[in-house]
Amino acid sequence: MQTNIVPVAVYPSTANVLYIRSITLGPPPSYYYELQNVDAEGVVTVLKNGNVNMTEEQWNNWSETVDDTEYQLDCISANLGLTRA
Repeated sequence: MQTNIVPVAVYPSTANVLYIRSITLGPPPSYYYELQNVDAEGVVTVLKNGNVNMTEEQWNNWSETVDDTEYQLDCISANLGLTRA
């Protein structure tokens, strides 16, 4: 899963895409993430990567009425201090 983000400085460039992949289903689930710079030609440069968890509160608030992909991207973006574009 990936989403565009409001550009954020990540040495030595600027990240404009957040990519996440589920590691464990939890509860709460864990994710591998990458902050990427994707240029106009589609070239991807990974600027930072790591692991991040959904919070217990986010896990408990995940319901059948939300889009799973969007909810995960919203939660992990927020946990990393990023804003989806």
